[in-house]
Amino acid sequence: MDSTLYLALWLVGLLAAIGILSWLLARHKSRHDLRRLQAQRLLEVLQRYSEWVCAQRLAAVFQGEAPEAAEALDEACAIRTAWFPELAADMAQLVAVHGRILSFLGTQQALWLRDPEHWLESDHDKRFMALWRQHRIALQALLARLEQATSVKIAPAPARRESTYA
Repeated sequence: MDSTLYLALWLVGLLAAIGILSWLLARHKSRHDLRRLQAQRLLEVLQRYSEWVCAQRLAAVFQGEAPEAAEALDEACAIRTAWFPELAADMAQLVAVHGRILSFLGTQQALWLRDPEHWLESDHDKRFMALWRQHRIALQALLARLEQATSVKIAPAPARRESTYA
């Protein structure tokens, strides 16, 4: 084999390898960028959902799960399923707390309608705040894992009055 042909084949092989490597790196960067965008979207959705949960403490009447809360939680679950399978356990914990919050609020609403005096003695606020803390713990665990998975720096939640969000 002629040395020029031999060198040309090596050059073509190296160029092909460089092209494949460039394609793989671009694909990896593109996927990483998409995951970062989805992480930002997930953060926004979880913030909306968390605001709804917080608002339930001050709501005069619980009228069931609001459509915006259900949509936010459904969207968060869809994003998690499509982009972050490693967050399954953390999302399941948040959904479990959500179920407990809905159950508690529904029970409290029924008690309030049936026996307002007994409802006042039920220590509604203290019990809600215990559920709120569970919600915050589950949400913080989810956000910490999301930050690990995507390298997206998650800003801490704004400071709030302790009496309202203890």
